Parts: sequence; C-alpha cells; structure tokens
Amino acid sequence: MRSPPVSSSREPLTRDRIVDAAVRLIECEGVEAVSMRRLAAELGAGTMSLYNHVPNKAVLVDLAAERIMADARPYHVDSDDWRDHIRAHARAVRELARRHPRAFVMLATRRLSSEAGFRTIEAALMNFDRAGFRGKIAVGMMRAMVSYLLGTLMREVATSPELGGIALSSYADVDVSAFPLSAEVIGELGTYDHDHEFEFGLELMIAALERYQT
Repeated sequence: MRSPPVSSSREPLTRDRIVDAAVRLIECEGVEAVSMRRLAAELGAGTMSLYNHVPNKAVLVDLAAERIMADARPYHVDSDDWRDHIRAHARAVRELARRHPRAFVMLATRRLSSEAGFRTIEAALMNFDRAGFRGKIAVGMMRAMVSYLLGTLMREVATSPELGGIALSSYADVDVSAFPLSAEVIGELGTYDHDHEFEFGLELMIAALERYQT
C-alpha cells in the first residue's frame, strides 16, 4: 500500500503539520498505523520534537478526528419539514463517511468537543426540535439515529471495494430443511445495494419517530 507523501523537513514543525500528516496516514493506512515515531519519520523530524506540539497519541488522534469532522459539508433544505432535514443530515453524514472511509470508524469512537463536533450535534438536535422533541428524549433519538448511521455506514465501507473494503463472496448452498427462510432469500443475503439499504433504513427510522410523535 502506498504511504502518504513525506513532507519537506525544511518546513518548521507545527501542530497543524503534525495533524495534517496524521490525517494523511489515517486515510492511507487506517488509525492503527498512527504512531509518533511513524509521523516523525514522515515529517523528517525527531520523535521527541513532536511532543513539543502534541502531548500524546490520544490527543493527536482526537485532533485528526476533529480535522476530518470539520470537512463535513453543511446541507441545505428548501423545506420546513423535519423529516426532510433529518434525511438531508443523514445523507451528509454518509457523504462524509464515503469521503473518509478509513477515518469513519475513528470518528465513531471519539467524543468531539470542538466546534466541528458540536456543529453536527446542534444540527441533529435542531431537527428533533422541529419535530417537537427536546431534552432527554431528543438526545435518545439522536443516539438511536447515530447508531443506525454508524452501523450501516461501517458495513457499507467494509463491503465496498471502491472505498477500500472487501467484496464479500456469495453464500454457499444452504440446507433448505434446516434453514427454509434463509434459503428463500439466499440471493438477497449475498448481495448489497447500499443506496437502497441506506434509504430504506433511514425511512424506517423516520417512521419510528413519527409514531413516537403521536
């Protein structure tokens, strides 16, 4: 696998350069590849010099996550319907996941307290507020939606070769007498239509919210 380009050692070492290098490394090889020693080599600097700008790897990964989250593109909806806003926000999250497939798992495991992190939280809570949900119930609904998005998008990334994932092979023959219902849909189980499945699941989530409204 191709490594990220090595930056010129003539440039002064800064926190921004270190974070940029971490983001490039994550995009090329995943967050597991990040280490202070590896980044120092990529930047043409001594390992200990990085600690003058970033205290440890955990903080560095948080900074990289915030840098990637800041790349989330704002969505615009010509509608006052909360359902349309939830759909648009969910699709914007999917777009971010597809632009940064290797980093998406990292984003899912970080608590982002920066402006970039709160921007997406505020947008989600505003959408639930449009539907009449506030406080604890709105937070619960937001977390349920996040769980759906993370689950379906992580599967999409993992099974999309164009995003660096692995194409899954089809299922082998199944014992019809033991698993009759599975045998009936064996073809569907072995294939993915990510566009359809994302929209189908999103509509199920919205339908559940509508039911909770009444």
